[in-house]
Amino acid sequence: MQFQVEHRFNGITLADYEKLYFDEAFNGALCSSVKLERELLKMDQQGSKLHRQVRVCPDRELPAPAAKVIGSSKIIYTEHCDYTFGTYRGTWKTLSGILPDKISSNGTFSFRQDGNAVVRRVDGDVKVNIFGIGGIVERGIIADVEKSYAQAAEFTQRWISNGGKI
Repeated sequence: MQFQVEHRFNGITLADYEKLYFDEAFNGALCSSVKLERELLKMDQQGSKLHRQVRVCPDRELPAPAAKVIGSSKIIYTEHCDYTFGTYRGTWKTLSGILPDKISSNGTFSFRQDGNAVVRRVDGDVKVNIFGIGGIVERGIIADVEKSYAQAAEFTQRWISNGGKI
C-alpha cells in the first residue's frame, strides 16, 4: 500500500534544512516529541554520500488482533537511509524486527525550495504479507506514519521558528 506525505517549512533555506534533517540533536528532540524511541546504529559519510541506520520503536501499541497474529504489541524496525548531499533526494527502507519476511517498507524522500520555505516529500510503500490481516496492518501502519509525520512537521516548524529552541 503506497503513501505520500508532504510538508512545508517556512523560514529556512534548502541548504539549512538539509543540515537540520540529519542533525542528531534535532532528530533526538524530534523523535521524543512524536513518541518514538530512537537509537543511531550507524552513520557513515563518504564525501557527499551518507548512509544512516537507526533503530526505531514507536511508543504505541498495535491493535489487539494484529498483535495476536504477529506475536508482538509493538513494531520495532531498523531504518536504512541513503542520501547524497546537494541532490536533496534520498532513499529509505525499513527492516522489521518482527516477521521481517512478512513486513517491509521502502521509499524515497526529497526536499525542494519554494520561496521562503522548504517542502519535504516522502513517498513510500508498505507491504504486510499476513493472510487475513495484511491490509488492516498496512492501513494501520500508514495511518500512524501519516500522523507521526504531521506531528513531526509541527515540531520542525516550531524548531525553525524558534532558532533551534523548543
